[in-house]
Amino acid sequence: FYCVGAIISGLLTIDTIAWCNSQATPELSGADQRFFGHRYLLFEQWLFGRSSQSRVPIADPSRLAVLSLVLFTIHVLIRLKECVYDQPLTDARMHIGQYAVGIVFYVVTPLAVVADSYYPPGWGLQLSWTVPVGIAIFIYASIHQWRCHQILYGLRRRGLDAKSTGPDSASTSQGSSARLDSYAIPTGDLFKYVSCPHFLCEILIYISIWLASACQATTLLWVIGWTAINLGITARESQQWYRARFGARYPRDRRALVPFVW
Repeated sequence: FYCVGAIISGLLTIDTIAWCNSQATPELSGADQRFFGHRYLLFEQWLFGRSSQSRVPIADPSRLAVLSLVLFTIHVLIRLKECVYDQPLTDARMHIGQYAVGIVFYVVTPLAVVADSYYPPGWGLQLSWTVPVGIAIFIYASIHQWRCHQILYGLRRRGLDAKSTGPDSASTSQGSSARLDSYAIPTGDLFKYVSCPHFLCEILIYISIWLASACQATTLLWVIGWTAINLGITARESQQWYRARFGARYPRDRRALVPFVW
């Protein structure tokens, strides 16, 4: 689904840039028919039962929306590259339901950014100072997520190597037990503070995309909420698994998701 997300967000980014450059009119009925955004908004208004006489006026496509789409596309491309080239292959399989949810998520999220750029929020407040803050957080979170993923991938490779070696090559029972235990406690980078820093960085990335839109992409707040709840539950389960697996060896002061808090 990262491939689907990269294609959708990339095409939407190109489409929105073209619409910005074409100086689209502020009325939906006068927008250039060539752009996908126009067709999407027509479909959206038809879906909600609006006739041609009651169409909602829209704002010009925002260049901040382009920035948000570019950041989202970069994030998805990084994740796609990691899944294809960096992540070791295992026998693990993803449930079809999780796969479907992933595809829907990575299709809906860039569409949400597009829709929010045409329908300005009701509060009418554009916080331009949040744009550089959002970009800085995006860079920070992306770098640390990449580092944490590489730590996990390295542990997985060593675990696969230990499994492939087998117990017969160990000279003692203790060595055999060590080889059979293909799991290890991740250390380094943000793992010093939390058990799932890659989840924390994922949430920060979506917050940063919202900030980079000058807090105009209000639909992204739902995306942030969904991501935080979903990854928060998974982080708690991972924390419990680590403690059950490693017992007293696992750092007691390491939180599940939020450093020093939870």
